[in-house]
Amino acid sequence: MKRILILLLLIALLTVSASTLGDESFEIIRQGSKGEPVVRVQERLLDLGYYAYKMTGSYQTVTRSAVISYQVASGLMSDGTIGEESYRELFLRSAVRAPFRATIPLTYTAQSGSFRRGTAQRWEVVREHLLAGTSYTITNAATGESISLLYNGGENHAEFTIPSRWAVPDAATVKLLQSWLGSTNSYYKCAVLLQLEDQSIAASIQWNAESAICLYVTGSTSHIFGLPDPDHEAMIQKAANG
Repeated sequence: MKRILILLLLIALLTVSASTLGDESFEIIRQGSKGEPVVRVQERLLDLGYYAYKMTGSYQTVTRSAVISYQVASGLMSDGTIGEESYRELFLRSAVRAPFRATIPLTYTAQSGSFRRGTAQRWEVVREHLLAGTSYTITNAATGESISLLYNGGENHAEFTIPSRWAVPDAATVKLLQSWLGSTNSYYKCAVLLQLEDQSIAASIQWNAESAICLYVTGSTSHIFGLPDPDHEAMIQKAANG
């Protein structure tokens, strides 16, 4: 009897330990999350028809919108974050698929016609001349319109923010960026020229959030696994070749 009691006690302890470890090991996926878990979620949402863009490994507004659509269709709490329940349901064979859509918007650009030319310069060279906390002029390579953005640093590419007035992003800059890129969607790109000292550097920008702007030049790579971005490269080529 004593042995049976000890055995039952061990089984109970192992069960509690396993469940505790399971709770601690799962990290909620939400806006701002990055890495392989986000890539897996994006791939699954693409398979189910809720997500219509490439895998970025970055959980931003488009991914969140796709998650909410899936949660609503599945009768889950539609808060745009992926906890254990949403994650488990998402990967079931019985997961609810999105209704068929006749058209899928894959990209956006307001740029057309001839482009102003800039110099193709590698990121490791450009980075040496950028100073954190300094404003730089960014010019739309197609329209010639210019904005001023604040450089914050960056490892794989340059990261800028929209200058603020009274803690609010400058409205005129926001309006121009919306006309260039269509929305704050992190997948839209725009060919631009970075004014750096006496040079116009061929570049490409994307709007990564409400105020965060990523700028790529030749040789820049993404946050995710340090991979090059062919869409940015195409825009840089437009800005370099006219």
